[in-house]
This record gives sequence, C-alpha cells and structure tokens, in this order.
Amino acid sequence: MHCLIVIETNSAVSNTRDNILYSDLKPIGSPIKTVGAYCWDKLSKLPEDLVCLIDASTDEKLTIGELKYRANSIGVALVNRGVTKQDTVAFSGQNSIQHTIMRFAVKLLGITFMPLSPTFERYEVEQEIIASRTNIIMTAGQDYHKFEHLLLDSNANVIKQCIVFDVKQQQQLLQHRERHVTYGQLLADGSGQQLPQIPYFNVNPETDVLFLVHTSGSTGRPKCAMIGHRTFINASQYSKIYLNYEDNPKHDITTDNSTIAKPTTTTTVCAIPYPCGHVSGTCMIPLQIIAGVQCVIMGQFDEELLFRSIEKYGIHILPAFPSFGRRLIEGDLADRYDLSSLIGMSTGGAPFPGHIARQIIEKYNLVFRETYGMTEYIWFTTGEDVMDGNQLIPGNVGRVSPGGELKIIDLNTGASLGANSDGEICIRGVRLFMGYLDNDTANRVAIDADGWYRTGDIGYYDNRERLFITGRVKEVIRVGVDNHYVNINPSEIEMFVLTHPSIAEVAVVGVNNIAGTHWPRAYVVLKQGHSVIGGDDIKKYVSETMAYTKQLKGGVVFVHQIHRTSIGKVDRKYYRNLVENELLD
Repeated sequence: MHCLIVIETNSAVSNTRDNILYSDLKPIGSPIKTVGAYCWDKLSKLPEDLVCLIDASTDEKLTIGELKYRANSIGVALVNRGVTKQDTVAFSGQNSIQHTIMRFAVKLLGITFMPLSPTFERYEVEQEIIASRTNIIMTAGQDYHKFEHLLLDSNANVIKQCIVFDVKQQQQLLQHRERHVTYGQLLADGSGQQLPQIPYFNVNPETDVLFLVHTSGSTGRPKCAMIGHRTFINASQYSKIYLNYEDNPKHDITTDNSTIAKPTTTTTVCAIPYPCGHVSGTCMIPLQIIAGVQCVIMGQFDEELLFRSIEKYGIHILPAFPSFGRRLIEGDLADRYDLSSLIGMSTGGAPFPGHIARQIIEKYNLVFRETYGMTEYIWFTTGEDVMDGNQLIPGNVGRVSPGGELKIIDLNTGASLGANSDGEICIRGVRLFMGYLDNDTANRVAIDADGWYRTGDIGYYDNRERLFITGRVKEVIRVGVDNHYVNINPSEIEMFVLTHPSIAEVAVVGVNNIAGTHWPRAYVVLKQGHSVIGGDDIKKYVSETMAYTKQLKGGVVFVHQIHRTSIGKVDRKYYRNLVENELLD
C-alpha cells in the first residue's frame, strides 16, 4: 500500500540509483484516505468568512462558509432525489461558482464524476457518456443543448437525472422536465440540512474512482483515465511546492538585480485560467480552495478580462498557457493595466519560449516556474524557481517531486539511460492514475509489470538531475540522413522560429515525402505590421542557424491563427491530419 505524502520543506532534492531518479524528501502517512473527508477537514479549518472564489465575469464572491453550507445542502437534496453510490456524474460547463459548488457536493457524497471537455459537442458527449456508463448529467445552461438527445424517451434508461446550473432567466428547458432540476431547486430543497457523515456513501479509497477524465488523444484515440482518491490527496499535500509562492524563502532574498517581495495581503490570490473540463481545472480549483488560496475564475478565457482581474483583485500567482506568455510583454494590454501585484508565474503542458520568459521575469520582477505533469500523473516535477532571466534554462521543468521515480529509456532497446541522453520518459509513484477505463490493451501498452508508465514524452535529465522535455514520441519528425533517419522534435524548431522578430506564433509538422521520411513545415502567424516578410525569409532564418535536418523543406504557410487545444497547446493532431494526404518530393 502506498502511503500519503506531507512535504516538510519547499526544497526538492533528487537522487539517482541504477539510472532511476527519485526524490529524497521523507514521506509520512495521512489518516484521511477519502477526498470528501479530506476536503471537509481542510475547509473546516479555514475562516468561515474567507473569500475563496471570485467570478471575474460577474464579480460574484463565495466564502468558505457559503461553500460548505451550499455543498452540504445540495448533497442532501441529491440523496433525497435518489442519487446512489453506483451513479456516475458527468459535468459540463464554464467555470463558475455554481459549478464549483456542485463539484464539491459530489465529492462530499463520494460518487464518481467525469468532467467533459468544453470543446465537446453532441457526438463526443454521447460517446463519452455511453462509454463511461454515466447516468447523471450536471450541465451549465449554455451547454444544455449538447445533452437534449440523451434525454429523449428512447434514452430514458441511460440518463437518470439532469441537473442544470447557471440557468439564464429566460432559458427554457425544452423537454422531459420531469427529469430536470436546477441548481436553485436543489439548494432550496436541501436548505439548512447536513449530511450525516462525509463522505455520505461508503468509499474504498484503494479501489473507488474519484473522477474519470478523457485524455487529449495526442498518443492515439482518446482514452478515459481513472483518477483515484490517493492521487488527489497527494497532489493537495504538494500544493505548497507547486502553487504557493508566498512561503517560498526566496521572496525574502535580495538578488543581484532586485528583491522579490511578499504579498501585502494575508491571503494569496491565484488566477485560474484553466477550464473545469480539463484535468488542470478539475484539480487546481479545489486544491487551491482547501489550501486557503483565493481563486479568481472566469466563465470563458478572455485576455483583457484576465489583465483587468490582475489589477482589480491584486492577483499574485498566474498559472499561464505558454501561448499566453507573449501577451504579457507585447501589445497594449500589458501596459494598460497595473500588473505589479504578480509575484509568481507557473506554466506547463508545452514548451515556453526562453526569450519570452526572460522578458517576463525582467519586466514584472517575479518568480518563473515551469513544471511537468499530465492527465495520468498530476504534478510530476517541482519546477525550478527562476528570479533572474540570466539563470533561466528553457525546457527545465525541475526535479522529481516527492513520491515519484523517473527513468529515461532508449527508444529502440528500452535500456535505462544516464544523464544527458534523450529517450522516452517513464515514471511511477504515488500520484499515478489507476489505469484506463475498460481498456486492457491501452493499460498493457502504457504500464509495465513494474509499474512504469510510458509517457510518450521525449526528454533527458542533466548532471544536476533536472528534467528537460524535448518532444513526443509520436510528434517527432523523421528526417532522412543518408541511409538512416534522425528524430527531430517540432517544438525545438518552433522555439527557434519564435525568436524571429516578425513571428507571433508557429506550429511545425512533418510532411511525408517520397523517401518515406518527413520534411518540416511551419505554419506561421505574423505580428501586426510585419506582413511584408516572406516564406523564403523564414526558411533562410532557420537554415542560417539550425542543422540542415531542421530546415523547413516542407515550406512555410502563413495563417491567421494556430489551432490549439483547450489548454493552449498546439493541436498536433489537427496539423497531422491536415498534411496526412500530402507527399512531397
């Protein structure tokens, strides 16, 4: 049985044995094993009047006391309406206070839930609900149309109940009203009542699934990952390493260039730009709330609203998509609003351009941190705090976090490699997921007999045991060299192309050629006022500096936007599909 981890220090130390990296921090056990009980225990220790959630779109605020009261009331009402331990709940909708309360209510009950991506429409919704055997829908009013077909009489044995939150006053629920109930009705039905125990249902934390979440499909067809109670609780206990910059001792240190100051308020304020329908939003919002952090959310990501919110609410911590970084140093928004409250910025999920990060550190005098995690393993590295742009090493995502182990394996032989050798990243530890739902084939491919999860990411660790991500196994571009080929990571070319002063965004993909390998192609978005630059100029810019294997022999295509996933990553699958039928000389 894995024990739960409590961090005793903010400094993560890695060690190596047999080319396996692990953290040297000591774990100690936790008596609380279920997420419902864990969240309730944490909430009960916080001041009732502490504002824990702010909706930047409406300026609505929620206190800890209100969260506890409303989540309890809704939990009671759901039980009274026949919700059982065997049910599974699907969530769909924008980030909001009502959505967050409903999520906490489900945790207090102890039933499994499944967040649905905001990008899903009717087809994907039906596929995922049927595959996961979900029978209760909790949806925002604006997403209700995605579920109407599942509420037909012919599907009466599929969907047991539909709960609608954030209902606009003029909105009409068109059909089957006997199976509908609104957030307001549930709150009224359970008003003033308390669940007799938390979790309400009997939960086995070793075998019961906390939530299901579908992967992005970057390694193939999307799969449904099962996230357990242990994973969430361990992630919570690591939150000071990943998200709380206020307690970082470096904030009291004067560097060669500046001093990083602590917030002037007693409560850390954190922006949450990630959607609830993604694993990042699903975990980050409740983990921050139970840690006593004030979260600022927005129904739909809007750049100007985020800038305005930083000024209005004095936001200290900004988790940000790599694609958003440039906005902090270019354009009029960054200069129109006062962003001086920022003390820390964290990023992950895709490479962050080093020259952009250095300018952000210099302009805002903040701590920059790049971390590594995924749906299948929440927060695998601690990141490395950088306060001086000259110390930044692009791609450095820090050391192995407590409770985790890492090895790099050769792509051909599977042998474990030493420092400074590129290979596939394999990980295991206390925050690893439970496996893929009803998919034994995917489980056998992903996790070996010793519990190692093959991430599909390419990377290496250096002599200081810091991990660097360089690409993905299925995203590598195979470029022919004589009678063999070499693997080229598109992100490496992208990072260089972004150093061109005329280029705002870029996506690189390998296009098939008659030799059976690839030629790199760049899809480019130009900055305003730089439309005179041509494709040959960009190709020359690359060829003058990068290896010939990385030259853009597949061409340069100018576009108005780069297609991205819901969390800001380049949508690699879109570009692979775009060029799959091409064949170049």
